[in-house]
Amino acid sequence: MSLIVGHVIRVPEGSYTFGTGTLMLHVSEVIGRGPYEGAELKGREVREDGSVAVRERYAFVRVDRVTDIEVTSL
Repeated sequence: MSLIVGHVIRVPEGSYTFGTGTLMLHVSEVIGRGPYEGAELKGREVREDGSVAVRERYAFVRVDRVTDIEVTSL
C-alpha cells in the first residue's frame, strides 16, 4: 500500500495508535515509515457524515491494514 498525500485512508481499530473506532484520515503528510510496516502520518479526520475535523492529528498506522478509500482535495 502506498500512502499518498491527498488520499483518504481507512484504518481499522487496533491498527493505529491513539484512538478508538475506525480511523478515516485525509493524509496531509507522511512523516516517516517505521519498522514492521508502520508509518507516522499527519492529517485531518473524516467523520462518517463526510465532515472533516478542523485540527490535524498524528497517527502511527499499520500500513498492511490501510485501505485507500478516496482521492480528494478536501
